[in-house]
Amino acid sequence: MKDILREKINESALKAIPFDEYMSLCLYHHEKGYYSRMKEKIGRKGDFYTSSSVSHIFSEVIASFFCHLVKNQIIEPIFYEFGSGTGRFAYGFINYCQNKEPSVYHSMKYIAIEGSGYHRTLIQKNTEEFAFVKIISSINSVQSPLNGLIFSNELFDAMPVKVVEYQKNNWHEIFIGLNEENELYEKLFLLEDEACIRFLSDNKFIGSEGCRVEIPIIMNEFHQQLISSCGKSMIVSIDYGNTREEWDERHRFKGSLRGFYEHQLIENVLEYPGEMDLTTHIHWDELMKVCEASNENNLYFGSQREFLINFGIFDWLVPHASTNPFSQEYKQNRAVQTYVMPGGMSDSFQVLIQSTGLAEDKISLIKALF
Repeated sequence: MKDILREKINESALKAIPFDEYMSLCLYHHEKGYYSRMKEKIGRKGDFYTSSSVSHIFSEVIASFFCHLVKNQIIEPIFYEFGSGTGRFAYGFINYCQNKEPSVYHSMKYIAIEGSGYHRTLIQKNTEEFAFVKIISSINSVQSPLNGLIFSNELFDAMPVKVVEYQKNNWHEIFIGLNEENELYEKLFLLEDEACIRFLSDNKFIGSEGCRVEIPIIMNEFHQQLISSCGKSMIVSIDYGNTREEWDERHRFKGSLRGFYEHQLIENVLEYPGEMDLTTHIHWDELMKVCEASNENNLYFGSQREFLINFGIFDWLVPHASTNPFSQEYKQNRAVQTYVMPGGMSDSFQVLIQSTGLAEDKISLIKALF
């Protein structure tokens, strides 16, 4: 990957590439990008955990929510999962529908959208017994309009971002160049990108010396495309991020960009290019604005813990008298505890629910659930 980056940098007019291009190459290069590598990335043997990698309960609660919406004729029985990863979530979701909601199961469609060829192979393996699962590579392969439930878990945090820093009374954009030792390093150029300038102005980011902001141009463009592709649907986005007010907190002064490598947080994002995950906290307000600009509805925003409790995760608790910590019942109850414990992993994630094209009576039914 370093050779690919060096070539791109040397070919560029500025002898440096903007950070979003660096991040895109490191994560999504078709051969050497992190997500293209044939390596386990999620779980104990990978670099990070996700909610769906902790327990099947997470996918089952989402499946229960989906079945409730379908049975109440709020949405069609079509489930779109963006960023499907290994297919572990898909298997748990479909298995729940098959065992608990057969009427929904026999009418449903499941579309897994995953950019990584390696991960599409894993999804195929995990869902091969379900003939109605369709696996595609991008939103451009999805036939519009999208009607049903559109779901993503930790999709937006890995989308490439622009990075700007305030220095000497001006905003500068971070580029990646090569030093005299031919190693990667940051170069600052006076900010000229109009979309970045507009973002800072619209969101009233007032610079102070050394302050950094990550700007989600690609995330906004993707969400605009998604909403414009939707028909009668609900969009459930789960991720970690901040509202505009939270970005002003002191611990966000240098932004949120970091890497994860073998479950270690790496602050130097130029280390291990192509070998580690790169991620940022997302700008939740931007996703809400995109929806409002399309005259659609933001229905719910809250912590993942609150969301899971609202939709019945305590129903997954199993009465038992076993004192064996390795028993199935004990493990299941411990998993529920992991998801709902205050200050635990679910308090680090937020859930945004949006709707497109739904009639007011159906929107009222959804709002009554919260």
